[in-house]
Amino acid sequence: MFNKARAKLLSFNFKFIRRTVIVIFSRWPKDLERAITIGDSLNHILMISPLRYFFKFKIPKNIDTKLYNLSFPSPLIAASFKDDISSLYQWQLVGLGGMTYKTVLKRPSEGNKRPRIQEIKYNGGYGLINSLGLPTKGVEYFANHFQNKKLLSFNRPIGISIGGNRVEEYLEVFNTINSKVKNASFDQFFYELNISCPNTDDGKCLSDDMEGLLILLNKMRESCSNVIVVKVSPDSTQDNMFKICEALVNVDRCAINLGNTKYITAESVGLNKKTFSKDGGGLSGVGLFDMTSRNVELIASNFDIPIIATGGISTYKDVKLVLEKGATLVGMASQLVIDPFQIPQINSKLSDEK
Repeated sequence: MFNKARAKLLSFNFKFIRRTVIVIFSRWPKDLERAITIGDSLNHILMISPLRYFFKFKIPKNIDTKLYNLSFPSPLIAASFKDDISSLYQWQLVGLGGMTYKTVLKRPSEGNKRPRIQEIKYNGGYGLINSLGLPTKGVEYFANHFQNKKLLSFNRPIGISIGGNRVEEYLEVFNTINSKVKNASFDQFFYELNISCPNTDDGKCLSDDMEGLLILLNKMRESCSNVIVVKVSPDSTQDNMFKICEALVNVDRCAINLGNTKYITAESVGLNKKTFSKDGGGLSGVGLFDMTSRNVELIASNFDIPIIATGGISTYKDVKLVLEKGATLVGMASQLVIDPFQIPQINSKLSDEK
């Protein structure tokens, strides 16, 4: 009872503080990234102070799940969109069963010109549109820093998301990282291939190249036994998703992540060149949930392959529905930014249902 009350209190306070930071720091000039930077800095101070223990919640023992050899104490995981250690650490404290690092590219990149992320209202709820363009410090930096002791101490699965513009780039990034993974004492790493990213210039990577995807999967499997997840966009057609699944079932220990952010135009949500640098970007938030739910049901009813449901999931009701429809894990992104203290509340309700 105390933990439930504490989670609700922290939830209320967090949402109030978040809204205050947004109002103060992102209104003029209109740029949500300024508020995010301030928020990350405040969170970092909290996570290195004794106050961090107030954020810690135990995960109920009866909600664990497995993805092949990976053991997740909760089916809730952080989707691939963040590499800030303090944020990832906080989300582990509140009760996520695992996490995935933000997509890693071969070379360092600053991403697109700002402003490139804004909060919007979409289908009656808050959402985010971003055209970040995958800012990254590059694979060499990542390979030397991803084995963070604070994150490894939870002993929960950690995903490494890989991106690129062609098969050869994916393989270079993978080989650089895998040289460290295969010698690591931590054995709960898995890989995620980001094959469609709607806020890059062409919006896609390998999503329309099944031959290239299969070559990449087979070459990765030759070099490692780690679980490989392929993340697809909700903009993918049914035929495209089916072809991807057909490729995955022919490679050992693979899963599919449904899905990524959905491309929308900036104009359609009331933004212009002064408030958004690109013509459009990736939508995240509750507006994606219905599509996520439909895609999970579609794939689960046609293929025997593990599914990670990602996109618009924010409540216990959402989580329960996609699990019932066939998902093994539930990826969360926007909700972790809006209110991470929903996590212990969802975990508690999942436990009560057992």
